[in-house]
This record gives sequence, structure tokens and C-alpha cells, in this order.
Amino acid sequence: MKYVKILLIIVIVGALLYLFLQDVNLHEVMSLIKQINPLYAMVFFIGLCLQFFIRSYRWGLLLKPHKKRIPLFTLYHYTTIGFLINILLPGRLGEPARGILLANEEKISKSSGLASIVLERLIDAFMIVLIFLISLFFVKGNDSKFMSELKTAAYIAVPIIVFVFVLFYLLNTEKVFHRVEKTVLFFSKFVPARIRERAVSFMINFIKNLRLDLGAWDFVKLVFASIWVWLFYVPFYWLLMKGFEFGARVNLVDTIPYFGIIVLAASVPTPGMAGSLDAASRHGLEKLYNVETNQAAAYTLLVHFLILATVLIPGLISLWIKGLNLKAIKSLDTHTQETKTNKDENKSKGKE
Repeated sequence: MKYVKILLIIVIVGALLYLFLQDVNLHEVMSLIKQINPLYAMVFFIGLCLQFFIRSYRWGLLLKPHKKRIPLFTLYHYTTIGFLINILLPGRLGEPARGILLANEEKISKSSGLASIVLERLIDAFMIVLIFLISLFFVKGNDSKFMSELKTAAYIAVPIIVFVFVLFYLLNTEKVFHRVEKTVLFFSKFVPARIRERAVSFMINFIKNLRLDLGAWDFVKLVFASIWVWLFYVPFYWLLMKGFEFGARVNLVDTIPYFGIIVLAASVPTPGMAGSLDAASRHGLEKLYNVETNQAAAYTLLVHFLILATVLIPGLISLWIKGLNLKAIKSLDTHTQETKTNKDENKSKGKE
């Protein structure tokens, strides 16, 4: 099964890279990249490194119902470690990994750590679609079939995402949650007896934690932080375009649809976003702004390299600071949380 997955990933990446490299003159592409003022690349790199702090602050807000104060740098380290794992390993394993690692260090339940990641990603999906739709009011002169297809996809996505938020809320209402517990208990019969109790406890707590239990002011801060996470990116992609010939005809707002495309492409679980980001970026530039193929490929390769650098460097530093390595993360030690559970059980028995 392992080799089938590897083969499947190779086939997908190969097909996407073929789409990216089709009709591309690599010699000309490299020549175009060499002509870029290094200042554009430096600003892009610094900007994308700084956005991890905004993400970390927002993650802290999502975790506030479970622990009021988590140090920003702790959140930052596990955020960058999660992104590092995402680009090194297929399947976006960095998302659950950072939730579990933070939960272990901060002595909160793993279910709350993982639920915060699910909520974060759902909020991200909603925000990027919303920002894209709002940008359409300002983007002029682009009535292409490709743009029309993007609009349709966005209009479909919004109600789906809203439905999931509503579902999370309804699952935690008093009447519905009672049925949820019964359902979990029913399906627990198919789980091995030795882990059944823990599995049931985890699942019930996970569902409970999917509800945003924030005060009004914290909710307002969460909304603004979520908007800022994504709007913060766009100017840096736009500025990097200024280093290329086509950048002169693309304004800041025009950049948002392109940014939405590559965010969606980056969610495809290929190692290092290989192929997925490249094919989407190149064809997005060509269809949205009529960029010449080699110009689009050159910008794409530079963006991809810089994104990897902004993930690898902070991520490796955070791994070193936390005394972790990828081998240890893959086998995610559960001893800390099990010990905490055992202590709680012992306390309960003592009281009885």
C-alpha cells in the first residue's frame, strides 16, 4: 500500500509538472530570473516570514477557550514546524502534527489542539473565497471564461463553508449533542476494546471543541486577524511582479484572484507543492493577465523557491529550538497526554 501511494504521488506530480513545463524555454526562464532586482525577492521573503506571527496570534485566539494565555513564540514555533512538515511530507501531516505538539507542551487536550486546526483551515477557506469575491468588484476588463469559472466555483464554495460552520454549531446544541454521543458510542463497538474508551473520549471532546466558544471582543479580534492573515500576503506577491515586465499592468487588487488560485493549489498534498503550485501559478498568470509563457514560468519558479525558503528556514530553526526532529514528530509521542489522563482518573478514584 505504501508503494502504491508513492507511485500515485509520482504520477500526479509528473502530470502537473508536465502541464507547467509545456512550451517553456528553461534557458530563457533562468535568464529572466537572473535579471530580477534581488531587493524584490528580499522583501517577499521577509514579508512571508512575518506572516507566521499573524497566524500564530490568531491560533492563540482559537485556543483561548482551552488555555487563556499561550506565549506567542510557542505558537510561532509550532506554526512554522507544521508548515515545514507540510512541504517535506505528503498528505499535509503538518496540520495535525502541530496541533498535537502544542497540546503536549501546553498541557491541553489533543482534541482541542486538533479542533483548533480544523477551525483555522475552515476560516481560511472562507476568508480567501470572500476576499476573492470582493476583489471582483474592483477587477476591471477581465471577462474571460477562466475568470467566469473562478466566480462560479467561489459562489458554490461560500454556502458549503457556511453550512459546515452551522453544522459545527448545531452538533454542540444540547438536543443534537445527546444524539451525537449515542452515535459515537454505537460506532465505538467496532473499535478494539483496549483503545475504545480513549477513542470515544477523544471523539466526543473533539466535536465539542469544534464550536467557537469566544467572547464578543475575542470574536471580533479573530475576524480581523483572519482577514489580515490573507490581505497581508497580497502586496508582497504584487511587489514581486514589479520585477517582471508584466508587473507594470497588474495592480494590487488584480493580484487577489491570482493569489486565490495559488492558495487553492498549495492545498493539494504534494511534497513541497511540487507541480500543483507551478501549474496553477503559470496558467493563472497566462489566463488572468495574458502573461507570456516564459515570463509566467519565471515568476512561478521564483515564487516557489521563495515560499520554500520562508518555510524551511524558520521551520528548521523552530525544530532546533524545540529540540525536535522529523523522526520524532512522525511517531508523535502520546505519553504526555496519557499520563495526564491517568492522573485525572486517579484523582477521580481518590475522590470516590
